[in-house]
Amino acid sequence: MFLLFYILWHRQIYKEDCFGESRFSFEEYGKIKNPKIGESSGLAFEKDSLFWTHNDDTDSALYLISASGKSVSKMYIPFRNNDWEDITKDKSGNLYVGEFGNNFQIEKKTKILKINLLTKIQTGEINFSYEDSEGKPSYFDCEAMVHWDNRLYLFTKNKNERSSLVFSIPDQPGTYQIKEKQSLPIYGMATGAALRPDGKELAILTYGKIYFYSLPRFLSGRIPLPDYCFAFRTMRQSESISYWGSDSLLIGNEQGNLYLMKRKL
Repeated sequence: MFLLFYILWHRQIYKEDCFGESRFSFEEYGKIKNPKIGESSGLAFEKDSLFWTHNDDTDSALYLISASGKSVSKMYIPFRNNDWEDITKDKSGNLYVGEFGNNFQIEKKTKILKINLLTKIQTGEINFSYEDSEGKPSYFDCEAMVHWDNRLYLFTKNKNERSSLVFSIPDQPGTYQIKEKQSLPIYGMATGAALRPDGKELAILTYGKIYFYSLPRFLSGRIPLPDYCFAFRTMRQSESISYWGSDSLLIGNEQGNLYLMKRKL
């Protein structure tokens, strides 16, 4: 009985009213076929039906795949992959890879790699530490990130708390100390995040649910409740999410399964 309780708690399955099911359709869409992508941990839309992804650790490469999981190309990054957790892209064609995962919630070096897609080179490192972090182990376990208006927004996983802490950092290379901006009251561990192309909607992925926020309300500095959430029936480790246009999202798990969510118009 104790083991069952632990498993359910670890999976963050709660009795919560999710009232977004009528807004979207949900289906398994494909599977990543490249055996070198052992644990897909992030997704970032590139163009057409193509997305960037990467391993949670092991190799220092970014993989361009189709929405159905077919491999298209690979780009090596001259930096060791210790714990790459998420990837996002800005409107100028830069990719950002977050080296900030930490399942043990202990302080260690954290950084975000900035890569220019036109030149295919790393343009710099965004190094950071957490201000007022003493006695707050949840600060050191981040798995989700989005880019908006020259800044990156980070969301902690928070294994033992029903919330996600939000941090913000400039998108320019340098060394920063960042401070907690707010706490989002979500029932789950945040493992990925995505921003709609028009900048009006933020989606935060957990194991089993996606929470949607109005970006203006999120940026207001108040503690916003989600506009709605969507629950999907899977017990696997959903780790990556990206908008595919304004009305669809692609979601992936560490096992390589890809799912398509489409907004019902």
